[in-house]
Amino acid sequence: MFNGRFSLFNVSVWVLTVYLVFHVPLIEMRVDDFEQQALAQAREQPPVSTEKPEPINQHLKLGKCFHMPRSKCPAEPNCTKVGSMSVFCCDLDSARLKEALASSITQNTTYLHVLNATIDELDVSQAMFRRLTSMAFTDGNIDKIVVARKESMDMNTTRQFPKHSSVACLNISNNNLTSAKLQPAIQRPYAYLFNLSVLDASANNLTEFPLSLVHSNRKISVDLSGNRYLPCKNFMKAMEENNSSLVTFLKYRDTYCALDISFNWFKDVRVVQIDHLRIQKEVLNESCRNIKPANINCTCIPERLEFSGDVITNLVAVDCSQRNLTSLPTNLPHNTVKLNVSYNNITSLQTVADDSTYEHLRQLILDHNDIPYILELEGTKFIDNFMLFSIAYNKLKTIHTYVLSNRFYKTGLALLIAGNYINCDCNTEKTLKPWLLENFKNIPDYKLLLCDDKVPVVDLVESQVCHTPRDWTDYIYYIIGLEVLILVLLISKVSYDYWVFKTAGYLPWPANKMPRLPCDWLCE
Repeated sequence: MFNGRFSLFNVSVWVLTVYLVFHVPLIEMRVDDFEQQALAQAREQPPVSTEKPEPINQHLKLGKCFHMPRSKCPAEPNCTKVGSMSVFCCDLDSARLKEALASSITQNTTYLHVLNATIDELDVSQAMFRRLTSMAFTDGNIDKIVVARKESMDMNTTRQFPKHSSVACLNISNNNLTSAKLQPAIQRPYAYLFNLSVLDASANNLTEFPLSLVHSNRKISVDLSGNRYLPCKNFMKAMEENNSSLVTFLKYRDTYCALDISFNWFKDVRVVQIDHLRIQKEVLNESCRNIKPANINCTCIPERLEFSGDVITNLVAVDCSQRNLTSLPTNLPHNTVKLNVSYNNITSLQTVADDSTYEHLRQLILDHNDIPYILELEGTKFIDNFMLFSIAYNKLKTIHTYVLSNRFYKTGLALLIAGNYINCDCNTEKTLKPWLLENFKNIPDYKLLLCDDKVPVVDLVESQVCHTPRDWTDYIYYIIGLEVLILVLLISKVSYDYWVFKTAGYLPWPANKMPRLPCDWLCE
């Protein structure tokens, strides 16, 4: 009986074991399925109360920093976290700014937007800003943006964003900022923003262009719309071929620049859309390719811009230096005002008189050529209107001063003649030397004009270069003086003999020894 019960127990155990083997995994798999479905639903439907900011990369692609609208401004306290990485603040002043940010920004905060902040001095070198990749202070009134001064060994001060800053997007738009409130351009305030790819400084009153960004050799999007008095020349620098692929102007059609117009005493400023600069640049490049001789690849850049009515005109500077030219180039771009043809083998200036494209020329640089004289410039428009004429280190043997004499009544003109070796003679000392000393203000290198023996023209001494004519002149004076003396003595002797004859009745020696002449009766 015992064995029967034991056998029944064994059978029951085996049946239970087989049941568990085949049914428990199925139950576990179903539980796992329910858990995975629940997790998937949780991912698909996040809690409504959790508001996550858009990824900063998406903002950067759109050319803007992390930005929240006014409708999302928090009540007291003035700062709130948006997700785990962003902080949004509104309506702060200098007294509450540091405290509010310190309580809101954590080590995980990388995006910051402060709306309508009234701040006397914003110090961007604070440690809390160092980890930010997007920093925006918008629609407020910032009196000054500074960097804490750090005395260095040479007692200089740094005026730049802190080193190793992570800022990739900087938005300081609509803060009534002027260039004086930012760091001076010469100190390159953005030099350490190596990661910066978007700069929004729109709707301010800036008058200086951040050229340090152009020189940084990295791609960057810049919004400068609403700053109507930024110099056009800086935009032209940014639009050069080397920089145009690096700098992208956001709100291109709404970006303007200030064009300085000056003519003698008259000065004015005209505001133009920067697309006009691009159009003028394309026209200039086309005309530059037409300079002859062909394929000398001269460089043409806008010297300055001026208005003629409502038309913007490029005044052009052409650089044809070091092109192995033997004559001046022709067919220059219209309104060429500056031409540099230094370091060539040019021997004649006749082209200036013959080519009509030289009629607007005001600056001509001819250094290090083979020009023997400037007589060909007589009567040309250039010689009547030039502001700079540099003909240093050529082969001038004489300078026809009358060609230039009528030009130095104006101030600001410059003639450079250093490094030429003149044939010096007495006429050089009598004419050229006084002319140089009279016009030394317009000839800054007048002391470097030399004679063939390397003596400066202004150091010529009359007795050394005019000795031969002076010797012959002295002899003639001596002869004339002797003749006058003999004549005086002769007249005196005749007068004395006549007086003696009248008073004493005889002629003194040697008059009494002289033979009688037919004219003696006149005296009797």
